[in-house]
Amino acid sequence: MRGPLSLGAAGGVVLAAAILLAGCSGAPAPSEGSGATAQGSKAAGSPSEAGRPGTWRPAKPDTLGPVVAVFGNRRLTRHDVDSVIATAPLDVQPRLRTFDGYRQLVERLIFEETLLHLAELDKIEADPEFKLEVAKAVRGAKMRTYYNRRVAALPNVSDSLVQAYYDSHLDDYKIPARVRVRHIQLATQSQAKSVRRKLVNGGLWDEICKSTSQDKTSKDRGGLIGYITKETDLVPGVGSSPAIVAAAFSLKEGETSQPLKGPKGWHLIRVDNLEGASVQPFDQVKARIRQDLDGKAVEAFSTALNDSLKSISNSAIFDDSISVALSPSRTPLDFLKEAQAAVTAQDRVKLYKQVAERFPTDSVSVQARFMIGFTLAEDIGDYEAAREAFEDFLQRYPKAELANSARWMLDNMEKPPPPLQEDAAPSDSTKAPSGTGGGSKPDQARRSP
Repeated sequence: MRGPLSLGAAGGVVLAAAILLAGCSGAPAPSEGSGATAQGSKAAGSPSEAGRPGTWRPAKPDTLGPVVAVFGNRRLTRHDVDSVIATAPLDVQPRLRTFDGYRQLVERLIFEETLLHLAELDKIEADPEFKLEVAKAVRGAKMRTYYNRRVAALPNVSDSLVQAYYDSHLDDYKIPARVRVRHIQLATQSQAKSVRRKLVNGGLWDEICKSTSQDKTSKDRGGLIGYITKETDLVPGVGSSPAIVAAAFSLKEGETSQPLKGPKGWHLIRVDNLEGASVQPFDQVKARIRQDLDGKAVEAFSTALNDSLKSISNSAIFDDSISVALSPSRTPLDFLKEAQAAVTAQDRVKLYKQVAERFPTDSVSVQARFMIGFTLAEDIGDYEAAREAFEDFLQRYPKAELANSARWMLDNMEKPPPPLQEDAAPSDSTKAPSGTGGGSKPDQARRSP
């Protein structure tokens, strides 16, 4: 089966060209089209032109713009193309207005319109797959239109509500104090002290930084590493350095620090600019607040709409049924095998009981009920409960193949198991042993009814 149609612009151009060369059935000759001029079919001095149809010539510019292309019996004007560009995303529109982008769009439009024409000639509307796609599209459009209409009817967020939100959330718009810092990075404390003396004695910071700093990234721009805030110990280009952060907020603008130990060596820092803590002005954030409040209103509406739809539809969801629906299809034998594979004897008994209760008429129920008694006797040692289980088994299935094994277990389960014999052939686990068995300890061997 072929996959869905997916052709790029280049593929569209090739197909469109082939269609145009073949011609559109029933289309008038190009020279008959509006906006075209016919070139003489018997041009003087051009015998080879005799009998050839006229060729398209773009019409003069009109109110809808120049004709940028022709195909079949149609013209494509600037207005047609601009109308399509206007519907494109804003970040895409500039590329479509370049020569190459515009031309590719024209090619794409020709391809799509020609393909549409062929689909109509093929009576695609009668195709069942087409009808299904249309039904899906209509269904989705109905729901989206209804939802969007309801959202559009929501009241606009008022200016007073935006202002009230800003006033009650001033902490969200606080700008912490920060300082812009330069540094000179050196290998040792003694080097840092020596460089600091040069600066204190009138040395120019930028020159000394360029000639001595080991930070190659910042040395050529005066050691500038950016802003530091008290909210974090991270220093741009340096790493975590509480000492540098503390010193930065204790210095005056233009003052050089004492040598400071950092993760990359020793540093001298200088504060360029100090900006105190402030709050973003309302005018700077009101658009963002309005957008956030609009989003919350739509979210609240969606929740309320969902709740109302549940009420209108009088719906009920059955979680137990969902769990069953998600479970893979399993046979009664699969459940019996699961019980047999359980790690603990208690779990095996529990699962055997579930199998017997869930599939009372299936043959696995016979095996499961026998194994309840057998596990209680052999693995747990609860002979009273095992006796009840075997008696219940014989009452239910007196003529079953395992009935004799159940009777044998009732007679022998509390007796010591037979001793293990070396080189003895393995017993048939489906038949009861001929003797009563023996042995001094119950755990010498496992009975095999």
